[in-house]
Amino acid sequence: MQEAFYEYEPVDRDRLGVLLAVLILSGVVFRFIELPEHIYRLQALGSPLEIHATGTLLLVTLMVGLACTGTSLVLHDHPLLVGRTGRPIYIAWILPGMLAGLSGYLLSLIPALGLWIAGLVVFGISIGLTVSAEYATVSPDARSYATARLALNVLAYLMAFVVFVLIYQTRTRSLVTATLTLVTASLLALDLLSVADVSVGRMLPFAGVVGLIIGESTWALNYWQVSAWVGGLLLLLIFYVLINVAHQHLLDRLSSSILIEIAAVIVLVLLVVALRGL
Repeated sequence: MQEAFYEYEPVDRDRLGVLLAVLILSGVVFRFIELPEHIYRLQALGSPLEIHATGTLLLVTLMVGLACTGTSLVLHDHPLLVGRTGRPIYIAWILPGMLAGLSGYLLSLIPALGLWIAGLVVFGISIGLTVSAEYATVSPDARSYATARLALNVLAYLMAFVVFVLIYQTRTRSLVTATLTLVTASLLALDLLSVADVSVGRMLPFAGVVGLIIGESTWALNYWQVSAWVGGLLLLLIFYVLINVAHQHLLDRLSSSILIEIAAVIVLVLLVVALRGL
């Protein structure tokens, strides 16, 4: 009965429309208003570090906050949310928030107005579909749960790759790049591992370890002169392996056959990297 009831309670389009309108309006405003840049200088680990506070940084921060707040508003309209146990609802903020922040950053890099408008439209459609998918995964008993969760998983890995490439290509200090990849990987790991239906207390250490290993891997890769695409792909491979091993362990299903499958993926990716050349 719950499943049937859910099928007749789709996402509230009014709330979703307000969220999309606010996010798109924010992107439009920052497109035509140029804010001054502030540079903060400090000492980190015995060497100088500069932090540039720009309009783009403010836009990304604003977009993340609005997306998380709006997603919470939409999801709290779900009829089965009351009395629900299991995956905390705030974990569902991660993908919409990161997608909004990443889109805000990428849009700021587009100089041509026509291409920027097209990007804004794609962003609006993407964030709408993402929030709708998060809404569909509130109840594991819903018919669309498996499809929506698969789409969200694909989005998480895709965003991980894009963020890793963007961070790696900056070639800035490892203190900065490793920290950014650590935070990104930890948050995405928290989202991906949350489907294992275990308590947050048990899941959180695994997400933290995944983030820590990705951060350390970024630090090591910074000493290796490879392209940003190769660096991002290698980080994604490490992330994929860690997530799958942790997920299977949390489900108590880690076996030799699973490890063989993961090893096959590792070999395939490394073969692709070797064929393309470093």
